[in-house]
Amino acid sequence: MDKINTANWADYFGEAEANVLHVSDRYTETVFQFKEPSLASGKIHAVATPGMVLTELSLQSNKPVQLIDSEPKESAESVFILEGNVESRFSYLTQPLHFSSRNHNIQYSTSFAGSHIINSGNFQALTITYDIAYLNSLLQSSENTTLEKLGKNVNRRENYLATPHSVNWDGQIAEVIQSVRQSKFQGPTHYIFIESKMMELFVLQMEHLHTLQLTSMKEKWRKEDQEKIFAVKEYLDRAYLHPLTMKDLTYEFGLNEFKLKKGYKHFFNTTVFAYILHLRMLKAKALLSDPQMTISEVAQFIGYNNTGSFSYEFKKRFGYSPSHRGR
Repeated sequence: MDKINTANWADYFGEAEANVLHVSDRYTETVFQFKEPSLASGKIHAVATPGMVLTELSLQSNKPVQLIDSEPKESAESVFILEGNVESRFSYLTQPLHFSSRNHNIQYSTSFAGSHIINSGNFQALTITYDIAYLNSLLQSSENTTLEKLGKNVNRRENYLATPHSVNWDGQIAEVIQSVRQSKFQGPTHYIFIESKMMELFVLQMEHLHTLQLTSMKEKWRKEDQEKIFAVKEYLDRAYLHPLTMKDLTYEFGLNEFKLKKGYKHFFNTTVFAYILHLRMLKAKALLSDPQMTISEVAQFIGYNNTGSFSYEFKKRFGYSPSHRGR
């Protein structure tokens, strides 16, 4: 597996170009584009504000790639996975974290270092990195237990992970992310807008995690059942193109149908088959970038016998017809 040390991106790519798009007393915007046919291509787009940096990483590869953060440093960041799957291992955690599309989490580490295995295909992630002093100013006494716990850990310099498993974001978070990526503002207004949306994402993330924590306190799940439900998700991340039935899943993982449905909705804020459809549609979107594949072939590949039904679902999900391959 190819490895990329994130401290030296340019060393791995034959084509690499960094551009500063904006610099002022308050805001900086940069973009770094890279390409190596045998490795990967993509870009890193960053907007820095006082106290926060918003970074969007886009990576395309035909094979798994490992990103390595090798320089330990005190760090706090929110992560939102837009597309693709990644397995992250951090020096302060004994178990890997698995993220897939529409997952999020927040962490603080006194010595952040780790590695990230990105599966083949398209990968996009949005992160907000917080200046520690600035984060401390936000984490005042609060009835939000997630904020309070994060604040205590930062003050004590103790590692913090909001939830041991990544969780699906809710509709409000999705709307803010979309507004950030589709901003029509220009000049100073654009950067003021981005800064406000970063703060909004932080608040919504904290509230979402707080709500999940309260729900978990009210509705206790046995550790064994939690592990089985998360094992189902990890299995679906690999086998989503297989013919799957609820009966097969319950038998394979030793859960009854009611518990699997309820648990999946509880932990991931979606249903089993809605998640399978989500993964299949992302696969279809990636396949459509290949001009050698017809829409009918793509539809059949992900399990649709009717091209019209596939096209309808694709347009409803992505906002454009699969025939518009250039988008």
